[in-house]
Amino acid sequence: MNNPPINDKLKEGILGYRSSVRDWSKYNRSLVERMSSLLDTNSLYKWKHLLEGDNRYKIGRPFKVPDVLINFLAKIRSIYSIPFRSLESILRIFSGIMGLNAIHYTNIFRRIRNMKVMNTVNNSENVECAIDSTGFKITIRGDYLGNKWNRRRKGWMKLHVIVDINEIRALTFSITDEHVQDSREALNLVNRIRDKISKPYGDKAYDSKSIYNTFKGKAIIPTRNNSSTLSRGSPYRARITREIRRTSESEWKNNNNYGKRWIVEIYFSGLKRVMGEIIKARRPEYIAQEIAMKVHYYNILIQMTEAY
Repeated sequence: MNNPPINDKLKEGILGYRSSVRDWSKYNRSLVERMSSLLDTNSLYKWKHLLEGDNRYKIGRPFKVPDVLINFLAKIRSIYSIPFRSLESILRIFSGIMGLNAIHYTNIFRRIRNMKVMNTVNNSENVECAIDSTGFKITIRGDYLGNKWNRRRKGWMKLHVIVDINEIRALTFSITDEHVQDSREALNLVNRIRDKISKPYGDKAYDSKSIYNTFKGKAIIPTRNNSSTLSRGSPYRARITREIRRTSESEWKNNNNYGKRWIVEIYFSGLKRVMGEIIKARRPEYIAQEIAMKVHYYNILIQMTEAY
């Protein structure tokens, strides 16, 4: 049999045969335009009018800077991991250009920390999704200093996320410490959007009877090597175990398009490359806020990206 041409090989991806290859000119243009759209400064020219609206029903000392500018500074910090003192420098630059009021970096800190980050909203139905978690570093210190001085390891924070396989964006997410079990936290995420999920994909960390029973056999999750072929609380899990034992795990994965699970790894790779994976906050609630902002703004950037 003759091998397919190179162009046809490029069309074959994780999601199957694509109708067209990536339009790199269109893709590169969208990568440039999406950042300029996210960091749009046109609304900042109306800062006086916006400031009046923010102070209209405020109790206590009025704001000197509108919320839209604080949101703009929060985007810069989330994308580029800029310290708060540097954000004050950026605000002084805008003050010289637009006549904005400059405030101290401690005020910027308090305003950003009081921001509420909304979880993602998705209106799609019958979504194929992938579930997984990843870690974010909470220190920039290398392993050498920790080993040399026997310092206690600070660990990392876990981001649990359900990703839409077709759009490669987060449907919902949660943030915990490293000690929370993946399968247990996955149930909390699934309960938020259970009616919208048609088929979930996951690795063996989500081999849980509760997850199999929730989706009634639709979950594409391989069982552990020592799993039993008996029901024992989950006939759906036992059926998958018998199918894997009857053939092989690799054949079972091919028959069930298990390769779609790798979409969540693509999402994590893009999230950390674009938004960074080092968190500079110290308090747990601030760490969770910074990770949530990264996920929120990255979802916006994905929606602005055009590749085909």
